[in-house]
Amino acid sequence: MQTKLAKYTIKYLNKEEYHHLKNEIFINNSYSFETTKQEPLIIDVGTYIGISILYFKRDFPNSRIIAFEPNPIAVQTLNENLFTNCIDNVEIHESAIWIEDGSKKMYLDKTGKDRYSVASFVKNAWDGTIKSEMITVKTEKLNKYLNQEVDLLKLDIEGAEQKVLKSIKGYFGNIKNIIFEYHPIKDQDIRKILELLQTNYNISVYQEGKEIKKNIPHNKLLIIKATCKK
Repeated sequence: MQTKLAKYTIKYLNKEEYHHLKNEIFINNSYSFETTKQEPLIIDVGTYIGISILYFKRDFPNSRIIAFEPNPIAVQTLNENLFTNCIDNVEIHESAIWIEDGSKKMYLDKTGKDRYSVASFVKNAWDGTIKSEMITVKTEKLNKYLNQEVDLLKLDIEGAEQKVLKSIKGYFGNIKNIIFEYHPIKDQDIRKILELLQTNYNISVYQEGKEIKKNIPHNKLLIIKATCKK
């Protein structure tokens, strides 16, 4: 399936997923951040079919992007979208970011609805009922990419965010902005994640495009924006 979005031609795998991502990224501007640099370094973890990359390239055409996507079906479409839209200076890694290098089981949607963006290390992570199939993917630690100034670290890693953020705490001084999706699954605690970040960052929390300033829910999908303290 294919459609037009702004100046881009986008191939997608699932209509419902596409519209969700379009609204989240291009309408709600969930991944917007500020920088004075003309060529910012962006690390996009869980880029899926590359809609986030197109968004970043719209705002920062000269940006350098390092992107990670472990799902081989999504990677094929990702590469097609970058080629079709003549997007350059993007380094694609067909791997998942995790707390160690190696390989790990990942679970994909098996309902027949082709919801490929919900790949997770946790079986039935999304609502406990979605049927899934297991594949083995390459994993990498993020640390090796953080020995430089990173203008934005974007994470959409379906429930692995708490462990990954904890593993890179020592590199927070190199990362100007972190934007990530919080997935309310077992073994994740939004309070602990916010505590991990609050020393280094000013934090904003969003639900469905609206900022939440108090009574932050622990059982809802959230967008967290962390901007380094001056």
